[in-house]
Amino acid sequence: MSRSPRRPTINDVAATAGVSKGTVSRVLNGKDWISPDTRAAVHAAVDSLGYIPNGNAQNLARERTNCIALVFSEPTLLLAQNAIFATVLERLTDELTARGYSAVLMFAHQEQQRPHVLDQVQRRHVDGVIMLTGNADDPLIPMLSETGIPMVTTGPVRRGSTLLYSGVDDAMGSTQAIEHLLSLGRSRIGIITGPVLSYGSELRLSAARDALGALDDPSRIEVAAQFTAAEGYESARTVLARRPDLDGLYVASDVLAQGAMAYVRESGRRIPQDVAIVGFDNISTAETLDPPLTTIAPTQTDTSVVTLILDLIDGLPVQSIDVPTRLVRRESA
Repeated sequence: MSRSPRRPTINDVAATAGVSKGTVSRVLNGKDWISPDTRAAVHAAVDSLGYIPNGNAQNLARERTNCIALVFSEPTLLLAQNAIFATVLERLTDELTARGYSAVLMFAHQEQQRPHVLDQVQRRHVDGVIMLTGNADDPLIPMLSETGIPMVTTGPVRRGSTLLYSGVDDAMGSTQAIEHLLSLGRSRIGIITGPVLSYGSELRLSAARDALGALDDPSRIEVAAQFTAAEGYESARTVLARRPDLDGLYVASDVLAQGAMAYVRESGRRIPQDVAIVGFDNISTAETLDPPLTTIAPTQTDTSVVTLILDLIDGLPVQSIDVPTRLVRRESA
């Protein structure tokens, strides 16, 4: 009795097309970020081999849920107070949806919320985790790492960490901000930065001080307690009371800059004639401020973190991504 010919597998398709198994899976699942040539090669291999994909069987074998957890470890109030968080969440959700995944938002700032997040991950109700945090001491990170779940963050969490991330290049952006203020002839530049628990804030401050060189002066630096406009206002009042001669301000967050600008105007100073101001993040309201805010923007959206987590899930080679920045010049500097 003759044996039936072996049914071609996805591995056969990958070998024939000269691509990875993960790429074949993406083409067959209709993902739209595959190049036309690669897509054509995969479909040609499928036709020549007579391969018939079984979507249900593949999902069961991989135990995929097609859900990604977006874990927000900051106080929930910041979603309303800081537009950057809401903007990032919207971008990530839109990109995941476009790639056939559902975004599951989980809050983990309060201690009682963390066991629920951990339980959902351990039960594999999601395929991977994107952590929206800059807190190097976030207790949930080591807990999730121990589960073995694919996990990335929207920025580096500490120096030397092996946790994968995709986020804006904080050092590059701060250097560009200071160099721009110096190019305007501002020689008494103050710095307002975010909370010290944020590694991103640490990187922005360190790079700004390096860019100032001999002009670096600790009396010109103020660290805000939170990323809010109210904190930006208070920080500007504090640093200008200490150094009323400042002619430039680098505010390492647009939300902080919004409050700082309000105080500068209230103090009777003109922007930019008396004090030139540069922010960071290029949030949607930056160009509607009075005057419109000169700021630092990523050269691409934060959604590269979606590519990173999906590649990690598929077992593809990955590395952290520092998204380059550019200066967006408006009327404030």
